[in-house]
Amino acid sequence: MSKDILGYSSHDWRKHTDDAVVLDEVNKSYAKVNDCKISFTNPKSLKKEEVDLSRLIRVFVNNRDDLKRSVK
Repeated sequence: MSKDILGYSSHDWRKHTDDAVVLDEVNKSYAKVNDCKISFTNPKSLKKEEVDLSRLIRVFVNNRDDLKRSVK
């Protein structure tokens, strides 16, 4: 997985989600995760926000790993 092939720097999280896809309820692929954004209303500020789906995966993985360490 070199930068030349995928176009990602060594610090870019999207290199880890390059093969991830968004699925519907019957597991049909819709789009590559790295091409998707989530638009939502923040329940605290009530403002519209937009975030890359790959960023949400990064936060999920990091939070899950942090919880595992704290349980040890």
